[in-house]
This record gives sequence, C-alpha cells and structure tokens, in this order.
Amino acid sequence: MPLPRRPTLLRHSALATVIVAMIACAGPAADAPPAATGRDAAAVELRPVTVEEWRIELARLEGRIAVVDMWATWCIPCIERFPHMVELFHRYEAEGVTFVSVCLDDPGDEQAVASARRFLEGQRAVFANYLITENTADAFEKLDLLSIPAVFIYAADGELRYRLTADDPNDQFTDSDVEAAISNLLGELPLV
Repeated sequence: MPLPRRPTLLRHSALATVIVAMIACAGPAADAPPAATGRDAAAVELRPVTVEEWRIELARLEGRIAVVDMWATWCIPCIERFPHMVELFHRYEAEGVTFVSVCLDDPGDEQAVASARRFLEGQRAVFANYLITENTADAFEKLDLLSIPAVFIYAADGELRYRLTADDPNDQFTDSDVEAAISNLLGELPLV
C-alpha cells in the first residue's frame, strides 16, 4: 500500500515566500510614484531603534492622536495599503494627528533595509519611520504582534484605543476602519 501524499501547504508556503521576496527585490512597480526628490527625499528617514527605544519614542507622542503602522517590505498587504497611510497623513496633518511607521524587516539584511528605505522614499513618507533592530521573531513577541499589517491608534492621552491587525484572516481591517478610528478620536477632542 503506498503512503499517503503529504499536504502541499509547506511547498506552497515556500513558493509564496520566494514570490514575495522576488517582488520586494524587484523594485517599484511601473505605476509606483516616482522616487522622492528635493525636500521630500531629505525628509524621509528610517531610524533604527530597539523595541524599548521605540516605546520611549511612542511615549513622547502622548498629547497627540498617533497612528502607528507596523509593516515590512515582505508583507504584500502592508505595501499595498501603505500609500493610503501617506494620504491620511496629508489629510490629517493639519488637525494634529501624528503618523509613524515601524518597519519589521530583518535589520541584518542590508538589501531588505535598503529596499525599505527606497520604498519609503518612493511613497514620500516624510513622517517618522523606525526600523526595529531586534530579530523579527523577538520584535513580534515584544510588540505583541501575530501578523502584519497592523495599525495601532493611540488617543491623545496615550491610551491604545484601536488595534487593527491581520491576525484573523476572516476579519481583516480596512482603510475605512483606520479613517473611522481617526475621526472618532478627533471627535473626542475638546473644541478650542
């Protein structure tokens, strides 16, 4: 009697990983925005921090509504939705909403880090961008992440009010969820 065939999930996972890596290394798509130049290029930075240093940076945001986007170049949904975060940044900047991105690419992989920088420049992500310098598995654990993309939205008092994640494949957050959360928090601010 022949042995039953093994499930192909592992092979499909490996293939998906290879495809994602190829896409990430291929550079911007033909319809991607042109690379940032001048003031925009100079303003785009990817600052390396440990998780503990990131927490200190996050504490400094208290007093403002803060939208934190956790992403990586190997995460296709992260890359697809990032332009919307940049759009929201421009829309809500005048209302005092702070946007921050936290990159979870492997800090030891020079090509991945360079790709993340190029991506941020191409998106003209002129808000604060951080690269977690700890290994990815440790960073996920310390940040209490199961998956990305993830968007954490903090109220002006520093309380995490919205935790939008891709943890449940049957209940994914949308760009509209992010906008609704920001709008709700802005509605709670006292009129000046």
